[in-house]
Amino acid sequence: MGLIDNVKTSVAAAGRVAETSFVFARHAQFFANVVARPTAPETARELRRIFESLGATYIKLGQFIASAPGLFPDAYVTEMQTLLDRTTPVEFPVLDKVLRTELGEDYRKNFREIEEIPLASASIAQVHAAVLASGESVVLKIQRPNIEAKMDADLGLMAFAARLLEILLPDTKRVGVTDVIHELGRSMADETDFLKEAKNIGEFDAFLDQIGEDEVVVPRVIKNLSTKRVLTMSRLYGASLTDLNTVRQYSKNPRRVLEKALETWFQSLAIAGFFHADVHAGNLMILEDGRVAFLDFGIVGRFSPKIFESLLLLMQGVGERDYTLIARALIGLDATGGGGEKVEEKKFAAELKSIFEKMSHIGENIEKALSEGSDIGLSENELNSMVLQIAGVARDNGLKIPREFALLIKQFLYFDRYAQILAPGVSVYSMRPQLT
Repeated sequence: MGLIDNVKTSVAAAGRVAETSFVFARHAQFFANVVARPTAPETARELRRIFESLGATYIKLGQFIASAPGLFPDAYVTEMQTLLDRTTPVEFPVLDKVLRTELGEDYRKNFREIEEIPLASASIAQVHAAVLASGESVVLKIQRPNIEAKMDADLGLMAFAARLLEILLPDTKRVGVTDVIHELGRSMADETDFLKEAKNIGEFDAFLDQIGEDEVVVPRVIKNLSTKRVLTMSRLYGASLTDLNTVRQYSKNPRRVLEKALETWFQSLAIAGFFHADVHAGNLMILEDGRVAFLDFGIVGRFSPKIFESLLLLMQGVGERDYTLIARALIGLDATGGGGEKVEEKKFAAELKSIFEKMSHIGENIEKALSEGSDIGLSENELNSMVLQIAGVARDNGLKIPREFALLIKQFLYFDRYAQILAPGVSVYSMRPQLT
């Protein structure tokens, strides 16, 4: 980065600090409420409004709070859930400026049509349908303006506030706020580099070619129309694996669809050493021709052979409901270098049993809802909370679980959700493919 870029970044960061200060000053009543009624719904509501005003980084933080019951007061968890599903779209003329900067002033010559109403809107980017000059249907993933400069300034302020909070209130160290901010920074850095995402898509596509898999696809990246802030991909038409009725229209065997998705995902773990780390309902589809599609490779996980061995041990423990084996697998993953030697395995196993029984309870609720023909009613928040509880119990027992393993656990929880919909009564852990 040159001197001019450094100056621009510094000015942008200073501007963001000023903007943040102004927003908090405008919501001065919030601080009075924190002192007088720290856990009141109106206090949580005011903080949610502040986060919405400040944009992507704070919305991501709000989403974490929404996914962390037990770590934050219930009023905040409940209020922040609105940030999981609602992001105000950016007007297209604003994104048009991004497209002109990234693809050139004459970028329109490459497109026959671009729909200005987004297909999807998230805190970092929006997705718009388009048609290339050649007639091919594509989607444009366009980053919101000035995300990176705002993110750097926001994370710096958050890290400072987190350290100050842990000094003033030592009990907050248990929540691991500093670690949360650090992880948030890593995640958002990956998600704001669309060239990295394009590379991840290409790597997964090459893996599919390597194993000769033609029943699973990923979008094709249009390289000459993709940059760090704009990603142009072929458009795929289909439905989420949670849409049972549509899955049945596109396939005579819903269970086989799930098995194919899980088998491919698991093979990427074993063969390629990386995995799609966000297979929620919007990112795993069945296409109209019955093939399975993986979308959105902004987050992928990579791991060492040790993590994979512990994953197999964990799967065996979960499949056999052997919580001692599960505890042993997690102890084997300890990243602190010897902390596992201090863990009381029996106590740890009992605490894990309690968490996995809650997971089973979620599965029973899904199966009951399906048999009655009612809505499933399982939120992403419930899935996230399971991961957080497992990581929290491990931390309370003196362990530090690697980020990649937490991502793995979360993906199995997603697949378990799909199993309850597409193959009721069948455990996703018993469906794990044979790799030998």
